[in-house]
Amino acid sequence: MENFVVSARKYRPTTFDTVVGQSSITTTLKNAISSHHIAQAYLFCGPRGVGKTTVARIFAKTINCENPGENLVPCDECESCKAFNHHRSTNIHELDAASNNSVDNIRSLIDQVRIPPQVGKYSVYL
Repeated sequence: MENFVVSARKYRPTTFDTVVGQSSITTTLKNAISSHHIAQAYLFCGPRGVGKTTVARIFAKTINCENPGENLVPCDECESCKAFNHHRSTNIHELDAASNNSVDNIRSLIDQVRIPPQVGKYSVYL
């Protein structure tokens, strides 16, 4: 049971092209990346299961990739991509808002935001 992975995570899309049903969002994000007009914040909203976290994770990986390929596909070879694939990236932070709602959690988050990205260009908070 140690190696059990929920199927939604096991088969989660890894590129913008493999995301199903969100072409308008993925096209908009790809255009923002290719034109180097990345906003300070993005708000992904919608019901459960539509791919908000998946698209946000792909976006975070793509903007931090050092050698994005054709059609903005992360290379999976640079240090940033390898760290992301092994869940050890210091630039991408996934937070659970339901359990991080105290004043101390917010203070900790503010302290984290002050640290610049170690590998890649951006620190991303999901």
